[in-house]
Formats: sequence, C-alpha cells, structure tokens
Amino acid sequence: MRDSTTTTQDARNARERVSLNPESRILNPASSDAAIALLAVMSAVSVMLLVALAFAGSVQIETRSTIYRKQATQAYAMAVGGVQVAIQEIAYPPAQDQSDTPRLWRKGQRTLRVPYAKGVALVEIVNETGKVSLNGAGQEQLARLFEARGVGKEEAAQLALAIDHWRKPPGSEEESFKALDDYYHEAGIQPAHNRFHSVEEMLLVHGMNRDIYYGTAEIGRDGIQTLYGVGQDLTVYSQSSQVNVNYASRAALLSVRGMTEEVAENIIQERRKGPFESLDDLKLRLETSVSDESQSLLGTTDDGRTYTILSVGMVNGSPLRRAVKAVVSVQPQGLALHRIIAWYDEVSE
Repeated sequence: MRDSTTTTQDARNARERVSLNPESRILNPASSDAAIALLAVMSAVSVMLLVALAFAGSVQIETRSTIYRKQATQAYAMAVGGVQVAIQEIAYPPAQDQSDTPRLWRKGQRTLRVPYAKGVALVEIVNETGKVSLNGAGQEQLARLFEARGVGKEEAAQLALAIDHWRKPPGSEEESFKALDDYYHEAGIQPAHNRFHSVEEMLLVHGMNRDIYYGTAEIGRDGIQTLYGVGQDLTVYSQSSQVNVNYASRAALLSVRGMTEEVAENIIQERRKGPFESLDDLKLRLETSVSDESQSLLGTTDDGRTYTILSVGMVNGSPLRRAVKAVVSVQPQGLALHRIIAWYDEVSE
C-alpha cells in the first residue's frame, strides 16, 4: 500500500518538475518573447512587401503616364506639321522653273500623307467650295442637306425655313416668318436678319440643336458609331450655289437637286483615283449619268481661296492620335501668301 502511495506521489512530483522546468515552451518567458518578435518581424516584412508592391505599381503607372504624354506630344507635333505642309503645298507652289519638283498635293486632291521618321500625319484638305453655302443656298438645298445627315423630312424643311428667315431682312409678310418673329420675341432673341458671319451662328436658329450641328455617337454591336453633324458641310466662305465635286462630302453632294445616292457614291469612289478636271471629265469617268439639273449645281475648279485642313498625327506602334484643324485663306499677293482664320486643337476626326 505504501509502495502504491509512493509511486503516485513520485508521478505527481515528476509532473510538477516537468511543468516547472525552465525549458518548458508554455511557461518559458524567453520562448514567448521570441515568438512575438518573430510575428513582429513577419508583419513588418509583409508591410514592406505591400509598400514595395504599391511603389512598383505607382512606378509603372507613372512610366505609362510619361510614355502617354510623350506620344501625345509627338502626335500633336506631327498633326501641326501636317497642317504646315498642306499650307506650303497650297499657298506656296514651286516656281515655273521648278515645275518638275515632286509635290505631295495638287488642286482637287482631298487627302495628303505626310511621313515622319516615327509616325505619319494624315491630312484632309477641303476647299470651301466643296461645302454648301450657308448664305447662298436656297431652302430646298439646305433641307436636302439636313435630310442627308439624318434629319426628318418635315423637321429639315422647318429648319431650312428658319435659316432663311434669320438671314433675310426683317418685315417679311410671309406667315411662317411672322410665326418665327413671335417665337424669337417671346424667347428674348434678336434674329440677325443678315448674312451669317460664322457657321456656329446657326446654333441660335430656331430648331437647330447641338446633335444636329455637331453630330452624335451611337453604341451598337459594332461599337461606337459616330454620326457627323451638318456643321462640317456648311460654309460662310463661299457664296457660290455650286458644290465642288472634288471636295464635297456625301451629304453635300446629296444636297444638289437631282443627285442620287448611287451617283454621289460613284463620284466619291472615282475621285480617289484622281481629281476631276472638268464636268466633261466627270461625265466621262462616271459609270452612272449625272442629270442636267445636277450639272448646273456642280463644279470642279478651286475658285475659292479658303481651305479647311484637318490633320491627324499618329506615332508608330501607338494607338494614340491627335487631330488639329485650321481654316486657311490663301492670299494671291503680299509677303505672307496665307492667313490662318481659325485654329482648333483636339478635334474629332
């Protein structure tokens, strides 16, 4: 019995010795401090790793941003250079003794490509005679233009009437004009009753809105589709009722009485092979005939001295583009043979 009691006591003492052993991982203060220190070190390393990752991401973003700004500056410079090259070609042709000098452009040519070592500028040149005269076109031609840009038939007719009212002297006895006078009076707007001095002035006319003027963008299955507005088809720098077929947009061609979509498309496709030299050249080269009433409203010569130049700069290997637009008047005499009437940065293509 005593031996059993002694054995039990010895076992208890052994457990106590084990529990009170300085090397015990449970009650050893030094071991506990080491574990806390290890956790602190691991936490610090994790924080430093997160900071390093965040810094690396910031560096990548800053690097991409720097590359973007560099390419944007290069593309803009190429676009500006494209405008300058176009002005040089239009206003400063080579002298007669240099007539064999290679040229990038000739009269009637709508597009121009200016190559650079690291990119290219694609330039569109439009003589203002290729647009519909805002001051010279009749209501019928204006309405046809609006319809070609997607405006409904009735709305197009009303808009053409409002434009005619705006540019005509006051005091007309036409009932439709009187209704417009009443509208402007109630709206607190004073119609010019004079010629348009800018195309943008048309935004003040009753019925005109920014969607019709500037165009809209629609999202469909094929992505974003831009529908251009009538602003690009109209001009105040030409008083001619004729439309130059070498520069006219599809909508401007369709504004001509008797013009069909088939003939307009045929003109656009054929002029890519080279400008039309005359109406006879036009009739000879087209697969479809042009009606007599259309011929009287079509022209082929650059009688106007004002050009709109749109230049798009593109850097090799980059999807980035920059576009600028200038309205330039060519002066036949003087020290400077051209004058920039208007300049637009960051325009849509």
